[in-house]
Amino acid sequence: MRVLITPELYRPDDATANGTLNDAVVWVEEWLDVDPDLHVYWLLAPPEVADYDPEYVLADRERVTLAETEPFMHGRRHQGAFTESGYSEDQLEALAEATYDQLGYVDVVIDQLRRGRADLYKWLCALDGHRVGHPWPVDIVANVHDLQLPFKYANTGWRNEFQRETEISESVLSDGMWFKAAIDVDGLRDHGHEFMQESVVDRAIDEAVQTGSPIDFSRFDADYADEPQWLHVAGSIWDKKQVGTVMDIAEMLHDRFGVRTVMTSMSQIPDEYADLPWVETYPKASREEFETALRMGDLCISATEYETLARTWFEQAGSGQVLIARNQPWIYDAIPRDYELAGTIEELPDLAAWAVEHWDEAVAESRRMLEYAKEIRDPERSGRRTYDDVADRVAAKVEAYEPDENDAVVGETLHEVGERFALDELNRASAEFTESGDPLLSGECALSEILFALRRRGYADTGNAGTPVFEKRE
Repeated sequence: MRVLITPELYRPDDATANGTLNDAVVWVEEWLDVDPDLHVYWLLAPPEVADYDPEYVLADRERVTLAETEPFMHGRRHQGAFTESGYSEDQLEALAEATYDQLGYVDVVIDQLRRGRADLYKWLCALDGHRVGHPWPVDIVANVHDLQLPFKYANTGWRNEFQRETEISESVLSDGMWFKAAIDVDGLRDHGHEFMQESVVDRAIDEAVQTGSPIDFSRFDADYADEPQWLHVAGSIWDKKQVGTVMDIAEMLHDRFGVRTVMTSMSQIPDEYADLPWVETYPKASREEFETALRMGDLCISATEYETLARTWFEQAGSGQVLIARNQPWIYDAIPRDYELAGTIEELPDLAAWAVEHWDEAVAESRRMLEYAKEIRDPERSGRRTYDDVADRVAAKVEAYEPDENDAVVGETLHEVGERFALDELNRASAEFTESGDPLLSGECALSEILFALRRRGYADTGNAGTPVFEKRE
């Protein structure tokens, strides 16, 4: 089985800072453990463009192939408006070079880009040689992240009702949908019902997978301090994060309790914070600096207006930092409804002060929340849900395949090539059994037809790089 993943890098110059990519890396790691024959293709910006090591996306492994090319509109004006906007000619050609040009193929695409899905579909069908009347060679699953709901991106001029409706309709009409957060499921249903047939929307949602946003909490040490000494303010300095509010609370904690603040950010940190004598700052923080601050911090505060299952605060909580949370709807995708350290933005200062004054109780409550989050965001659980959806899609296509004369040629050719062979070897050998005397793929036969014929006979792709090698398993 071969899967293509196309993540959106909403931070195009800093790949590892994208929760979208982090989620997918966890899935791939889980899938490779579950299925020793799986091969994964990534379509990503080159490492030197997006600032990551190929090892980060597991591309140093035999069963992972990285197709590298600059994304659509990269380096152009307003490139930040197009990180989710589809596929350039160079990207489509890079996919071909990594897959079908080597007689590789794609069974399922996990597509996080909001645009360009129809072009990707046409391209993959054309590369396959798909013929009318045969099962579709590939399923494209819309990986819905941060659905463009009205309360999100309120100050971003290009995210509007048109963008929302096209995203919803293209997602609903895809072969399937994956959702990171329940709030986006509810939002898609409510807004989809406004302009699409309700039964179509509801059926698509009923068949969708809720992936969660997996975090391997075993990587973090939830070792709580005997008393709080450091507040850790981490992440972007974006308006929605309400950093000003958080830093007002930080100042109150310092004035009343002597709690200092450590700030880590992937961006620059404004001088108004960096110049404060009780604040230690790490602008454009490396992963190592962030992890040092994780161990250093005792408290963290989420005052954000909205997120889609945020990662940073939960990595902080997993590192023994007591989480004070603004009770926006998104937060309850990952914490208990009765979490005692959640309140309105006006209540956050009092909650933070209460946590310091009642430290043992605050630690106990944070531990309870963390156990809940570990279950919700369990990598193995998320990996199994997503893998099962992919595997079921491939099995359904094989089941839908109806043998014909091409299938018969494959059957005869198998007697010639034996129980282990590369697809190009099988194709060459098939010439002996076709009426024209040419290999199957030189005539009216799609690559997917050969795959269906092999799979229904119990042959499996071994998951190697390059031209796939099949062997008899049943």
